[in-house]
Amino acid sequence: MQSFIVLGIFLLAMALLASNRVRIDLIGLIVLLSLGLTDSLPPSILFSGFSSEAVILIAGMLALGEGLVASGVTDWLARFLQRIGGTGERRLSTVLMITAALPSAFISDVGLVGMFIPVVKALHQRIEVPVQKLLMPLAVAATLGGLLTMVGSAGNIVGNQALKTAGYAPISIFGITPLGVAFLLVGIGFMVSLGRFLIPNRSETPLIDNADSLRQYMSEVKLLADSPLIGKTLDTIKVFTEKGLTVTRIVRNGRVMPAHSQSRLQADDILLVLGDVDRLLNSDDQKWGMVLAADHPTESQEPSEVVVAELLLGHRAPWVGRTVIQLHLRHRYGITVLGLYRDGELVYQRLSDIRLRVGDILLVQGSPENLAALQNLHGIISLNEPIQRVPTRRYGLWLAPAILLGSLLLAALNIIDIKLAIVLGIVLMAITGILQISDAYRAIEWRIVVFVAGMIPLGTALIRTGITQKMVSALTVVNHMLGNHPTWMIAMLFLIAAMLTQVLSNIATVLVLAPVAAGLARPLHVLPDPLVMAVMVAVSASPLTPLANKVDLLIMGPGGFKYGDFLRLGIPLTVLFAAVATWLIPIFFPF
Repeated sequence: MQSFIVLGIFLLAMALLASNRVRIDLIGLIVLLSLGLTDSLPPSILFSGFSSEAVILIAGMLALGEGLVASGVTDWLARFLQRIGGTGERRLSTVLMITAALPSAFISDVGLVGMFIPVVKALHQRIEVPVQKLLMPLAVAATLGGLLTMVGSAGNIVGNQALKTAGYAPISIFGITPLGVAFLLVGIGFMVSLGRFLIPNRSETPLIDNADSLRQYMSEVKLLADSPLIGKTLDTIKVFTEKGLTVTRIVRNGRVMPAHSQSRLQADDILLVLGDVDRLLNSDDQKWGMVLAADHPTESQEPSEVVVAELLLGHRAPWVGRTVIQLHLRHRYGITVLGLYRDGELVYQRLSDIRLRVGDILLVQGSPENLAALQNLHGIISLNEPIQRVPTRRYGLWLAPAILLGSLLLAALNIIDIKLAIVLGIVLMAITGILQISDAYRAIEWRIVVFVAGMIPLGTALIRTGITQKMVSALTVVNHMLGNHPTWMIAMLFLIAAMLTQVLSNIATVLVLAPVAAGLARPLHVLPDPLVMAVMVAVSASPLTPLANKVDLLIMGPGGFKYGDFLRLGIPLTVLFAAVATWLIPIFFPF
């Protein structure tokens, strides 16, 4: 009976992950609660995930990687790319992929791509290479870079934890490096040869240029002397948001002013309104004392102190999951949302009702000072120009990499435990002033931490109830039918993981399959390392859809990509990686 309960909890977790509608940290907590209420695990094991090595390493590496960002290393790499990238598409793609892959071995690939996107857009405008042909190699390289070290991605860390839980020795930090380099070289070779012909070459109109086209959706309305809105500030007037309208400018006595949350309306004000103004003027519920002054206002009605910018929402953006009206952007940040670019389309009507998600691009207007202040928000990426961060310390440019590599080298040589090595690195960066502890806390993706901490006990429950063993037995039977050779099992695990990661997250895929892969070692009479490695490699080397990795979601908007674009490139690239994995994994990790 208990096995059916645990299986039900497992299937519930998979369904919630596949729906992509529930936060992953909440899924982790639901799993914990379900296991506890059904007495599937005792409390001593139920919360053991929070003290597991995997959770500590994931949190620690995110904090340590923030030190590289704060020191200015990633910005230096971006400037280096601009200097030596050249003007040829192949050379630029090669240099871009190498430059992106190296830091991705230690820091979040999503955060890294977010920093590189403005640089890529600047390169695209300078040398006239289609931006799609730069963004796609960037995404592929960032995910492959996670295979250069065993702490390069959360999937690697979780896979290593599965080996340790099964009673085997974990793979050393740089044990995966030769294999990771091989995959990176294969990826670069494919992207600069056949891959470049599979990437779309559509000429996308920059979103910021669409600010002019928005004028056809703008109207001027004049406030009459008897309007009930006179004397009220814009943040207290709900009718505009209720009708799906946005006030972008106020013309008063011939002077054009930006519309702020505290702008108090006066008689004879002319409001520049974005949206279907007929919804307001023809409203039957109340007369608002306004008349249509003009359709499609001219360019002259632009206040000089207001600029238009594009903001890309990354996975850590605090605005994700909320609507524009809930964020009070005009009141809190002094900016006005003009449009939203999503799935290749510009949306301008009823923006206040749309729930924002990762990869959305907001077309906003505001003062240069207000827009610059948004750069301090994690996950908000300005696409107009690369952000030049001020390094915390000038010497951090060489000291931060030295501290990171030195700490990991101590662990690789078994001088100190890896968890202690990461803590040592964080402390040294803090003492030297390179990393602020508050920034380290903000860098940790707590949603991933809670999710992994909740899913690890589920893996324990699957093992204790024999469900994992049943999965192992089923795969063993299939392998026997294929000739009973472990090499076929590498190919099978790779393909299963590649398919699952399109539906689940890459971390969830490793959490599910890595214990199964480790369990296959005994019935096949082989070492578990190559089998677990097949799972870890697959989740980083299967870009079939933008759902495979958050990096792919991040480049969709700036590149104007569609789902079919990922399939066109991803199918041959994933097949190639599967073949390379089947060939090389047994060489670097013998059975």
